[in-house]
Amino acid sequence: MEFLRNLPTDDPAALAGLIDIRPGRVVSMALTRSEHCQMTLLAFGDGESVSEERYFGDTLYYVLEGSMPLRTEMGERILAAGQCLAMPTGVSHAIGGAGPFKLLQITVQ
Repeated sequence: MEFLRNLPTDDPAALAGLIDIRPGRVVSMALTRSEHCQMTLLAFGDGESVSEERYFGDTLYYVLEGSMPLRTEMGERILAAGQCLAMPTGVSHAIGGAGPFKLLQITVQ
């Protein structure tokens, strides 16, 4: 495959099962090879977070397991498993800092 990687090609699998939560770490797995679309699986250990960031394109967060705190200038939101939220290009935000969770992050330019 030219653009997708680290994904099952023979048998279907749950996205959440492709990455493991590790205590004290943020684990990531890139699912694409493209400068215009980045898809990444992320697994956050209990209390782990990513500080404020701004992305090059619109970003979609889809929570696979657990619940994900997302902080913006307008306050904090908690996304539960199965929920998603989009952040526009250039909007500063931070994620994590609570219990363990897994998510799919897609950024499109």
